[in-house]
Parts: sequence; structure tokens; C-alpha cells
Amino acid sequence: MIRLLFTVFFINALFGVFLFIKPTEIKNDLIFEIKRGDSYLRVVDNLQEIDITVPSFINVIIRYSSLDKKITYGDYLIKKQENLFSVLKKIIKSETHFRKYRIPEGSTISSILDRSNVPVSLKINGINFDKTNIHALEGRFHPNTYYYSSIEDSEDVFLEAILTQDSLLEKYWNSRTPYVSLQEPQELLVLASLIEKEACPNEHRKVAGVIYNRLRLNMPLQIDSSVIYGIEDFNGDIKKHHLRRDTPFNTYTNKGLPPMPISNPSESAINAASKPEIHSFLYFVAKDKCSHHFSETYDEHKEAIKKYQ
Repeated sequence: MIRLLFTVFFINALFGVFLFIKPTEIKNDLIFEIKRGDSYLRVVDNLQEIDITVPSFINVIIRYSSLDKKITYGDYLIKKQENLFSVLKKIIKSETHFRKYRIPEGSTISSILDRSNVPVSLKINGINFDKTNIHALEGRFHPNTYYYSSIEDSEDVFLEAILTQDSLLEKYWNSRTPYVSLQEPQELLVLASLIEKEACPNEHRKVAGVIYNRLRLNMPLQIDSSVIYGIEDFNGDIKKHHLRRDTPFNTYTNKGLPPMPISNPSESAINAASKPEIHSFLYFVAKDKCSHHFSETYDEHKEAIKKYQ
């Protein structure tokens, strides 16, 4: 009888070891989520639901050695045909998979939300923001690549982006040159958002100089990207009637800066807004993607338009 029991135990142990090291039936890489508060047994059950079986003797060993207490919530990448040993090793060692979220330079809140599969619910200075009012934070998300390990932590991406942008804005506002004729940091952010949409980093300071020159002369800024921001459902083709439509963001019909940022500007654009290049240009027209022709007079500008557009 004892020999029979030993044989059964030995066969079960061998089978368990076989399950432990053999490739799983997972056909494609997948993200396995452990939620905050999940017990080890819940994790085992959830693995079972994706056809990964943890042998009983492995559960005994893990629980007896208190390794189950080391499990951390987050997302774990399970690769196709990865064996159970590798999967459990990742979970016990908290080797969470970091998701990547990119906020591009010059992006808008709308473009961020359109491609976001994470919840947006923030509390900033006692005010709750969600998808209904988050547009009030336009410009305050620092463009960068952010990493997070769980959907539960995805909101931290937006909080980090805001804190970073606020810090940069304070830094460059405090170090602005005397040439900057603005009244408050928010105006610097608005101006930086225009620069970001109008030029590549190599011309940020030069375009900033044009905007300040126009502000000093009380000239309309005539920046198409601002006009476009104020058009709902813009189809990508700006027309003359758009330039005549009087919205708060129409810098042809209104003088001065638009009422709020039109994009999330990079550090380069914020720096340029605080330290513009000093020159006498009042106009610029695109020559190619990252190059403009700058003009001092309207006649010269008209000639440049004929040449480059």
C-alpha cells in the first residue's frame, strides 16, 4: 500500500514538474492583469481562465515559503508558449510590464482623448477633471513618453505630465528676458502653444520674435493654426471663410493672443516664448516642413507667398 501511495505521489510530482516546465498553450503574447488586493488563489484562478494551470504541489511550495505575499498588482506580459516557471517567476519577482503612453509635441487634449484607452479622472488644486471639462487643461500636459504598469496607475501619467509642464512654465517665466511683454505665466503658455504649432524647434525662437513684434505693433497675429483650433470638425482644408469666421481663436479678426493654449507645447517652445529672437520680421511663410521665409514688409511677404506656395 505504501509503495502504491509513493508511486502515485511520484507520478503526480513528475506530472507537475512537466506542467511546470512545458510551454503553455498561449498562442499570442498577452497582458495578464493582477488587480490591487488580488490574493494568490485569485491569481491562480485567473491563470486557469487563460489555460495556464498551476499544479497543487507548486501552490503548496509557494504558500509555505510565503512567496505568495510578494505578489504585486500590475500588468504582466505573458509570451506565447512561455512556460509556467517563467510566468510565476515574473509574478513573484514583480516584473511588471510597463505600458508606454506618448503625448506628442503640439498635441491637443482632443487628440489625446481620441487615442486614449485609459480612464481620465484627475483632481488638480481641488478641482475634479474628467472628459467633460478636461479641455480647460489644454497646454498643461508636457509632451513626452510616459510609462505605467497598470491601468489603475494610468492616471499618474496625466498627473506627471501636468506637474512637469507646470514646473517648466514656472522655470521659464522666472527666467524670461525683459523683451517679453506678457502679464502672467498663462500668456507665456498660450504663446508657446502657437510657436509649437507653427514651427519646428530650429525656428521656435525666430517665430517667437515675429509674434512679439506683432503684439508690440498691435497687429493681428494671423496664425492659421489658432483659427483652425476654433473650428469644430475641421476637415484639414482651411478656406477664406474660415479666416473671416469670428471665433475667440480667430487671430485674423481678433488682436492679441487667443484666450487659451491651442496645443501642448514642448520645453523648446516654452523656452522660445521666454527668450525670443530679437529681429524686425513681421511675416513668415513655409518653404518646407521645418523652414520658413521671414519678411519685414508685406510686399516682400507677398513675393514669398508666390514663390513658396
